[in-house]
Amino acid sequence: MGSTDAPYDTMHLVLLNVVPHLWKLFSGQKLVKKNKDDAYIVPKSTVALVGRELRGERRTVPWAQERSLRSIDVHRKSFKAADWLHFVLRSGEVLLAGRIPREFHDLFMALCRACRLFFLPRGLSKENIKAADDDIKYFVANYYTKVYRGSIERRMCLSTIATLLDVVPLLRACGPAWVWWQFPMERNIGALGKLIRSHSRPHANLEANVIWRCKAELITSFGEKYLRKEWAEATGKHPEAPGLPRGSLKVPETVGPDCALLPPRTAAVILCGAELDSMQAVLVQERAEEVPPILLAMKYYRIHLASGTFVGSKPVGSHCDKHRRRNYLLRTASTERVRRQDGSVEERDVCTFGAALH
Repeated sequence: MGSTDAPYDTMHLVLLNVVPHLWKLFSGQKLVKKNKDDAYIVPKSTVALVGRELRGERRTVPWAQERSLRSIDVHRKSFKAADWLHFVLRSGEVLLAGRIPREFHDLFMALCRACRLFFLPRGLSKENIKAADDDIKYFVANYYTKVYRGSIERRMCLSTIATLLDVVPLLRACGPAWVWWQFPMERNIGALGKLIRSHSRPHANLEANVIWRCKAELITSFGEKYLRKEWAEATGKHPEAPGLPRGSLKVPETVGPDCALLPPRTAAVILCGAELDSMQAVLVQERAEEVPPILLAMKYYRIHLASGTFVGSKPVGSHCDKHRRRNYLLRTASTERVRRQDGSVEERDVCTFGAALH
């Protein structure tokens, strides 16, 4: 029928089919006649090391992101689309650098660059669509040349790989991928099961409960928007005062959606080690215009209360007495003006700490 006549979800295609398939190839889970000598297969010891590195970084991210940093060697079967999205856009680029041959890492990086454009939460320019199309064509052509190799015995001729060529026509015909993805509908379908409370008449019971819920949502939205005073008197819930809640940060409209509010930076700390080398190699392969010679690191602190606990601490893992997730603080260089006894004013260095807003 054609990709534009019957569009399919790009998110499901890439995140739940292509990316897991690539990981099975690289980790040696999908073999050809039990042949473990393919160049793209990573040794089991390296796969286990990748899993440990992912798991070890869990305590360095906010709670909402910790699920995507589980050991991919152990929990790969329970990975969801959000976890594979984190792998293809962030962790996988660095974890595979230097551990698979360059030609296959370039293959993976082409998919990463295309996904970074496909999943942007805004529209795409003609230049971005052209760049994504080039990366997808490079990925598909090299996959069938270097992985499938034209051999029926390898069973690597997957329709999901060739279907990637339809993604760009879909973007041109239907708009950005996030506009028509199916995950919200899946969550809605998953919530319908809880509305069935009658086993003898499930369909009628589901229909009645769905109608009841829709009416309740309609009445609630109408009352809160057009009858605020009457709604507050009837429910006892008064509307919030206008303005932002305490602690909120307002981003000017001129800045745009692609911005990050960062605290003041401390003195430069040069990163070193194999991980830094992998990060810089990934930047080069991503065709970054400027790769900084020095990368700065922020040092995080934690508050130790008099009660013996840490601020925002939470037990993590089986060793809860030792491993705890914490809300970190940032130390910033600051000064304060102090009036001396003789009436003069001087500036003194003080140590200021601020909460890290992720």
